[in-house]
Amino acid sequence: MQSPGRDGPPRAEKIAESDQLLATFDFGDRLGILDFTPDQYFSWIRGQRLLLRGDRGEIIDDQAAYLQDYLTPIKVTFTRHSAGLEGNLEGNYLKGIQAGEQWWYRNPTLPAELTDDEIAVADLLLRMAEYVRGGEEAYSLAEACQDRYLDILAAQAADTGQPVHSQPQPWSNALSM
Repeated sequence: MQSPGRDGPPRAEKIAESDQLLATFDFGDRLGILDFTPDQYFSWIRGQRLLLRGDRGEIIDDQAAYLQDYLTPIKVTFTRHSAGLEGNLEGNYLKGIQAGEQWWYRNPTLPAELTDDEIAVADLLLRMAEYVRGGEEAYSLAEACQDRYLDILAAQAADTGQPVHSQPQPWSNALSM
C-alpha cells in the first residue's frame, strides 16, 4: 500500500511499489548487512529491524544479550523514556534510552519536540560545536566520507546487480589512527 509522505496520508487506497536495498559488506573479519526500504520512514506498517552481533553478545531490536564473563549470560531490554505519555504533562519528547540500570542515551535537546532523526542531527551538531571549542571529536570527516563511500558502493551494486569492491581511499589512514 502507498505510505504517507511529507504532505500527509495518502488521498486514496493505492498499491505502490516499495524498493528494498539488501547489501552485504565483507570487511574480512566482520560481515555487515544492510536491509533498507526508503518508505519505512513514513510507513505505518513497515517496522524497523536492528541486529548487531559480536563475539560476546548481540542486540536484536530492543533486546541485548551478552556474556559478563564466560559463565554469566546477561539479558537486558532497552527502554525508551518519553515525556507526554500516560498522563505525563511534561510535553512530547524523548528523554533517553535505558537498559538495566544504565542510561545509554540522554537527549541533549530537551524539551524540544523532535523526531529521532532530528534529535540525531541536533546531537551531532551540538557535539561538533563542542569539538570546535576544543572538546572530543564526535564524528570525523574520515568516518563520514567512509560511510558515504559505502553508501555509493551499495547503490552501485544495486544498480548493476553485480558485486563491487572497495578501494583504499585518501581518508583511510585517518580511520586507522
